[in-house]
Amino acid sequence: MAATLVRLLCSLIFPLLLAGCSRGEDPLNIDLSVILPSEWKAVGNWTPVNIDADGEEEYLLFYTYDASTTADGDSVAGPIGGVIYDSQTPASVPANAADARPPSPWLQPYTLLPSYWRGAGYGFVAPPQADPPTFFAVKRVLAEEVENRYFEALAAQQSAGAMITATSAALPANDELVVYGGKSAIGGVTHISVFWWSNPREGYGSAQISASGGLKVEKWDGGGDRSPIRQVRARYPENDRSQLCKESLWTRYLDPDYTSDGAFRPAIYYVEGPRALIFCYGSPEIPFYPEAVVLAWLLDPNGHRELMAADARETVARTLADYLRVFALQYHQSVDAIGPFQTTQDGAPLQTTVRAWIVYANQNGEETRLYEFRLEHLPTNNSQRTTDQWRIVGVAPVEPKG
Repeated sequence: MAATLVRLLCSLIFPLLLAGCSRGEDPLNIDLSVILPSEWKAVGNWTPVNIDADGEEEYLLFYTYDASTTADGDSVAGPIGGVIYDSQTPASVPANAADARPPSPWLQPYTLLPSYWRGAGYGFVAPPQADPPTFFAVKRVLAEEVENRYFEALAAQQSAGAMITATSAALPANDELVVYGGKSAIGGVTHISVFWWSNPREGYGSAQISASGGLKVEKWDGGGDRSPIRQVRARYPENDRSQLCKESLWTRYLDPDYTSDGAFRPAIYYVEGPRALIFCYGSPEIPFYPEAVVLAWLLDPNGHRELMAADARETVARTLADYLRVFALQYHQSVDAIGPFQTTQDGAPLQTTVRAWIVYANQNGEETRLYEFRLEHLPTNNSQRTTDQWRIVGVAPVEPKG
């Protein structure tokens, strides 16, 4: 872990692995194709990073794994993983020997993701992509996360007999690594991974949030990009015709019961809050499908008054009263109409229904109620250049069966 160990790499070990050690941008200048497992392909190069229990730098490397070939013979790069290499020396050093040589250092890999060991998180750092993921180191700042047995744990992780106290050592400048991976078509990254040093046996702990609809950091513990992430907003596409998404908020917590013995920082995790149904790209100005009409009105009744029949506004508002959010919708994929015949046999406008699960506050926290909305079809109006539309004409609660 000492800085001199890295320099010794050039003279003592890996003589066939080194492609000429230098002080260039690559801090190790090691032939990655030789040192890495054959199934790994490096993405980018070594990058110095230091978030563990010492004052020396380690080296972060991203790589692809699980590469495959399609039925058409096309090669597909796998997802991206991450590993931190730590330069180390053997614990035993010959003492008082005239011919004793310096111990040979080596690079100890600590896998970040993917990994299936206890406490290692899940998933991968990023889906397949050409460039290395974005990452930055941060410093824990909240009192409940900083108060710890850092110096005692650090002393235990060093060689026997080492005495490290608050006066002889300093807390690391950064103690967490944040990695952004993937890019959502809706906006934002798809994966946020957080890593911290646990102990030499387990290496680095991890926590991860992923959402195909994108992640947005809503709150930091301190300054953005230099302190841990407190809350992240996530979106999950429903993959339907109205481009609906579930949205939730992930919040950071400490997990003292899951913190390993000897770790100098408590483990952290993120808990997902209740999900709500929204439009992935924001409410459309003129919703086309019936379920889009219902959701747009529920999300903003005052801004979408035209989606509700005038004579139904008062009764619908009274029936629904004050609600917290929309949880889910159920609707018909088609309406019993063919071609230009957009009325029933007796000439009445076509109708359809949409069911909505709506969340309300109660004495115990929250409850979900089911309502059925009735919608009436409005045919195309060529003179006003409007396409066919739907508007809400009524709503009624659906009583649970049994």
